[in-house]
Amino acid sequence: MYLFLFSIPNFVFVVLLCAINCICGRMFGEEGFYPAGYYDSQQVQYDRIKNALTKLEHAPQWVSDWPSPSIKMGQVSGVAIDNMGRLLVFHRSRNVWDVNTFSDRDVYQGIGDDPIPDPTILVLNDTGELVDMWGQNLFFIPHGITVDIEGNVWVTDVALHQVFKFTPDQRQKPALVLGEKFIPGNSDTRFCKPSAVAVLSNGDFFVADGYCNHRILKYSPDGTIILQWGIGHGSSPFVFNVPHALTLAEDRGLVCVADRERGRVACFRHDNGTFQSSFSNWLMGGRIFSVAYAPVHGGRLYIVNGPVSQILPVRGYVIDFTSGRLIQTFAPDAGLKNPHDIVTSPDGSKVYVAELSPYRVYKFVDETLKNESLLEKVEKNVTVTSATHVKPTATVGEKLLRCSIQRRFVLINTYCIVCISVNGTRSQICD
Repeated sequence: MYLFLFSIPNFVFVVLLCAINCICGRMFGEEGFYPAGYYDSQQVQYDRIKNALTKLEHAPQWVSDWPSPSIKMGQVSGVAIDNMGRLLVFHRSRNVWDVNTFSDRDVYQGIGDDPIPDPTILVLNDTGELVDMWGQNLFFIPHGITVDIEGNVWVTDVALHQVFKFTPDQRQKPALVLGEKFIPGNSDTRFCKPSAVAVLSNGDFFVADGYCNHRILKYSPDGTIILQWGIGHGSSPFVFNVPHALTLAEDRGLVCVADRERGRVACFRHDNGTFQSSFSNWLMGGRIFSVAYAPVHGGRLYIVNGPVSQILPVRGYVIDFTSGRLIQTFAPDAGLKNPHDIVTSPDGSKVYVAELSPYRVYKFVDETLKNESLLEKVEKNVTVTSATHVKPTATVGEKLLRCSIQRRFVLINTYCIVCISVNGTRSQICD
């Protein structure tokens, strides 16, 4: 071959080069080595995505001035809502998880270093002000966080390979620890980079042993193993590829898993681990980082995806549990880059998203669900009396009942509300 090239006259060699250049010029664009029609196909995909997004309701809405800009945090790995409605932010302060953090055997490379000296759990109120903080000198690489019905805080640390439970009256010493400090493993008592915890109302809890073992374990309140699933390979619904986050749908008897690298949310019966259903969508792409559930309107799943390509947007999505359809999408004005966790209030009116980079937390509010939740609370407090005992002035609750068929309302004062119909028509009710 080389002798053949050297034997070709110069003018013939130049002609061959020109021919090759012409062929390549037709095959590849001017901006790089892309197949013919590449940019056309890209535009088609962009148009398809744009069209799909326009068909979704853009809700909940981003609260741009939340939280307080004075609050400083590192990589935000997890968020949870406590029983008072406050947000708990689990962050890594000065520590980061990068390619040098673990050995190829999943051993933390910072053994011997001190734990993070700063408070790693920040507590924010509804207006975004810092009202409490704790978790200093305890953790190395924080990951998941949740709060159970009794106010206990559960967290995971992937460097320690451990799960911790803290009671409301003791935040410096855990009431329960599972896993062996700095020792990765795969057994009933050892984890390898556990990612999340979810706690049932009866005290049983689940651990997503996410990054190495790809399994879900269920424990009794004292930490005794009950069952586990997720071991194996293949396309079975019981096989995970980084089970990254957990959420409970107790009204449906389910625990749902954000199966990150399989791009799905998989739901299982929380009593015995039987597979029930799976949710995915081409618009969300092939990576699902976190999921939260709210038992509103038949049940909704709140999801954040992760970066896959330059085409698919990184956003929050809402799936109607009953139909399995995407119904809403949300993001801050500048979009999301690396969302890592999501949590929603039980009524779905408030949603929080944690981002690893940039280091921040976003708040979103669904005014429709917020108003419905307020209406429901007021309706529960309305006392029904006979017609002969009706007071001349109606209560706010009674006015809301008259307005409820129009779904939305604005409370002006104790005497007046403005009802807003689906088509935007406003009517004022005053008594």
